[in-house]
This record gives sequence, structure tokens and C-alpha cells, in this order.
Amino acid sequence: MDYFDLGSYRRRVTTPSADAQRAAETDPECCMAYWGILYAIGPNYNKSWPRYDPDDLQKTVKRAHATVQRGREARNAQPVERALIEAIAARFPLVDTILHDLTLLDLAYSKAMRCVYEKFSDIDVALLYVDAVMCFRSLKLWDLDTGKLTGSDVVEAKSILEAGLARPDGRNHPGFCHLYIHMMEMAPSPEKALAIADRLRRLVPDGSHMQHMATHIDIACGDYSRGIESNRDAVILDDKYFSRCEGSTLYRVYRCHNIHVLIYAAMMAGRSEDALKAAKHLQEILTPEFLSIKSPPVVDWAEYQYGMMAHVLIRFGHWEDILQLELPQDQELMSITTAMIRYARGVALSALGRIHETEAAKAEFEAARRAVPEKRQYGIACSVETVLQVPSQILEGELEYRKGNYKSAFVRLRKGILLEDNLPYVDPPVWLQPIRHALGALLLEQGHVEEATEVYKQDLGLSDNLPRRKPRINNVWALHGLHE
Repeated sequence: MDYFDLGSYRRRVTTPSADAQRAAETDPECCMAYWGILYAIGPNYNKSWPRYDPDDLQKTVKRAHATVQRGREARNAQPVERALIEAIAARFPLVDTILHDLTLLDLAYSKAMRCVYEKFSDIDVALLYVDAVMCFRSLKLWDLDTGKLTGSDVVEAKSILEAGLARPDGRNHPGFCHLYIHMMEMAPSPEKALAIADRLRRLVPDGSHMQHMATHIDIACGDYSRGIESNRDAVILDDKYFSRCEGSTLYRVYRCHNIHVLIYAAMMAGRSEDALKAAKHLQEILTPEFLSIKSPPVVDWAEYQYGMMAHVLIRFGHWEDILQLELPQDQELMSITTAMIRYARGVALSALGRIHETEAAKAEFEAARRAVPEKRQYGIACSVETVLQVPSQILEGELEYRKGNYKSAFVRLRKGILLEDNLPYVDPPVWLQPIRHALGALLLEQGHVEEATEVYKQDLGLSDNLPRRKPRINNVWALHGLHE
């Protein structure tokens, strides 16, 4: 059982463990072994019920009901263990009547866990209740426009986390630190979690996801250098792990996420070498074979990340390199990447003043955008159709500007900014390259200094016209623009 000799509360993001499955076989009366299987196969903060494909959902539900029954039959279960089994049973639909709106199950589970929390004074039970609430309101804990928590249950969850972190047995609990970071990353004052983020880094130095998690707060506070370094540490740990075993599909997706965040932090810090290296690493992982896995549908979850190279090259003005990018051989499989390369070509040609070619590139981008399957996702919370409206406006604005139609260009870019600002919250942001950078630079070029200044202030969070968690705090590009 050396697999588990890693200390309390410490496991990688992976469920297929022969040792874990044998726990119930070794002791059929161990109720918590069955609970652990149920917790592992059920939804979590990053994989909600809607992200289960039909095959995955059917298999999960069938297995869950068999496991719940065995947990209920465990004769040696303590009262708290029986309560946890009954609560988690509420999380799964009936085998033959799967609900259309599965979020109702998340609500049922959170209510059931609240009852368990009220009955038993146990720090881990408290954490599981908080986790249930946060899964029900995944990525919607705060209203970004008002800066308020989205419900009384979230207010209670935040209070429980803060009370737990004030206790000796909670202060060094990775679970409390982890969930508090998720709780505060959307808050108008994410800096309140900086000390917790640093503590989590020290608590689990060999856990790649924990090293990465701390950077949700670093980046929210504009510390992009720390974001680069900790995600690089996470990537190194992942590489070590994958050098010894294949790892689960879900864990491989998490691996890509660490690199994705590294790319964003490097872009905002102006560190081109770090961003380019990470983008290449991401492409090495996202092979056609990996993207072709049907269940879970990896291509729908992760293909958009392959196109991050185009964003990096745009950010650092590598126009000629963009024009050398090759389109994917399988453009149906790599549909978002195809659209991103066509978009990047349009931006590059526009910057080089090649107007007629820009018009052709824009038409090719629009065709590629329409060819992306509706089920394809751009990040956890976004439909690709919504996201790809943003580059469409950017290309229109760029083209109008190069034609000398400055007023029309600025209207287009401001429309793109409105679309960008209303994209759902995720980390890193759905659209890596803020449109305000382009608008500010072009306004300055035309002598509109006051307007450009306001645009850069908005991007830095120095204006009252944009809620705190929508700007890109402390990014070098807006700082430089403001200086100019």
C-alpha cells in the first residue's frame, strides 16, 4: 500500500487506482471505502454533471447505485459514515430516469450535506458541506458586476471556510486552503487569500495541482511572475508523474490546464520565451490520439488549447511566424485551432498593411468559425460560438483601421470589448489577449490620449468603470501604454 504513503489529505487528481478499489474488497464492511468510490466518480468543481458524456453518465450512474447499496449494507459503519453515504446517494439520478437538469441533484446533495454538517461536529464533514455548495454554484460564487456573493448558502460556506482556517486542525488542512482559493478567486478582494495560497504551496510541495491552485490568487492579484514559477513547478511535477505512468484522461486534462495558465501569466508579464515554450509543450501533449478519445470527449474539452500558440504569437507581434503556421491536417478534429490560425493570419496581415489579404483571411476565419461543432467548448464555462464572436470583432476593427476608417474601427473594437467583458469567469480568462491593449495603442496612434488613458486604466483596474475582477491587474502591456 505504498501508493497511499503520502500523508493525510494528499492525492493526485486520478480515480483509477487498483489499491483504492481493493479497499472495499479487502474489507467489505468498510462503509467509507464505498463512500470514497462514490465521491471519486461523481461530479466535482471542474467536472459538473453537464460535462459527462452520455456513455460516461450511464456507466457512472449504474456503478453509483450498486456502490450506494453496498455502503448501506456495511455493518460496521459509524453514524457519521452512514450519514455521509445517505447524503452522497442524493447526488446521483435513478438509473432509468436521468433528469434533464442534473444541477437539481447538486442542490439535493448540498442540502443533504448541510444536515450532516449540522448533526456532526467534524472538520472534514464541514469541508464536504462547503464542497457540495461550491459544486452546486461552480464558477458562480460571486456576481462579478456587484461584487456580492450569489446566495446565502455561499455566504455560509465562506464563513465555514474562514472559521475552519482559524482552527489549528484547519489551518494546515489542504482541503480548506484549496477551497478557500476557489472561494476567493472571483472575489473583489482576492488578496485576502494570498497567505492561504502561500501556505498551500508549502503544505503539498509535491502536488502539482496544489502548486497550480495557489496561482489562481497570484494572477488575480497581478503577480504574474509568481504565477509563472508555480505553474512551472506544477508542470515539472506532472512531467515526472507521466514519465512513470500514463495517468487518467482527466488528470491529463488538468496537466494541460497548468500549462495554459503558465502561458497566460507569461503573456501578461511580457515573457515571450516562457510563453512560447509552454505553448509548444501543450501541443506535444494534445496529440491527435489523445484528442480522439471519445469518452470523455477530450476534443470537446481541450482542443481549443492547442491553438494557444496563435495567441502567443499575436501577443508578441511575431507576424512572419504566424504566416508560417500550418493548418491542421484534420481540420474537423482541430476545428477551433483552424479558426484561431486563420484569425491570427488576419491580424498579422493587417499589422503588415496587406489589406486585400486581410479581407481574404477574415472570410476564411468566418468560414472556419462556422465550421466548429456546436458541442465544442472553449474552456469550462463557455460555448465556442460565444467566444469566437470576439475575434470576429477584432478582425473587423483591425481591417477598418488599416483602411483609414478609424471611427468605425474603434466602434468594432469597443463592441469586442463588451463581448469580452461579458464572457463567463474562468482562470485563465477565456480570451487571453485583452482587446483594450489593441484599442489603447490605436487610440494613442491617432492622438486620442485621454481616451487611451481611460482604456488602459480600465484594463489595470484603476478605473471605476469596470468591476474589480474583470481587469487584468498589473499587466505590463497596459502599464506601458499608460506610461506612454
